[in-house]
Amino acid sequence: MSNLLPIETEFVNNFTHNGDTLIALHRLQDAEGDLKKKQFEKSLAQAPLVRSAVEHFKSEEGQAKLAEAGLTWTYGDFVKKALRYTDRSNANLLIRIAERNEAHPELITKYKREQTRLATAGESAPRSVQHFDKWSRALLEEAEESGEALEDVVEGAEVEATETPSESFAQFRFKHPLHGNIVVNINSDGAVTTTNDLSHVQDALTTFSAMVSYDTEVVVVA
Repeated sequence: MSNLLPIETEFVNNFTHNGDTLIALHRLQDAEGDLKKKQFEKSLAQAPLVRSAVEHFKSEEGQAKLAEAGLTWTYGDFVKKALRYTDRSNANLLIRIAERNEAHPELITKYKREQTRLATAGESAPRSVQHFDKWSRALLEEAEESGEALEDVVEGAEVEATETPSESFAQFRFKHPLHGNIVVNINSDGAVTTTNDLSHVQDALTTFSAMVSYDTEVVVVA
């Protein structure tokens, strides 16, 4: 961050956790990902990195490094200045997600399958780490209160579609000489759907790319 003091910048640049630096986290944050699906996957990827960094910062070794750097950062300072989140709630959410995914990986697997089911049905899926946090916590509480195995609760769980259907964001249509009509839809949630064989879609994309290359003369029709 440009508003850091030189000694703060040096601490952030030299901060390591489990043999990793903060560069991987910062690159994920800076990567493009405006669509809901991309943003969701970006947040999932950040979660274990945030958890590891916070654990190291709070450790004796991390606090010793902080003092050695001449800083007196609080946890909130570390979140804002090193992890680059607006407040601790953002980091705490990702830490919960990382811990939950490690302890119960079946939850995120089921959640993603539900997103695919809704997208295939043309319905809008509420895809976000905030929604996943609430949805998965409810399943854990249900399993604890009912005494059922979590696997059974997860098996019967569903994700409710949002009221507003997903809008079409982009569509690829191509008449392949061998495979016929190829149609791929991408909705505003980032979900990609097609009724074609994936290998046929790849063939169509490769053929299309070869037809519209950099040295192809393209005529813009007014």
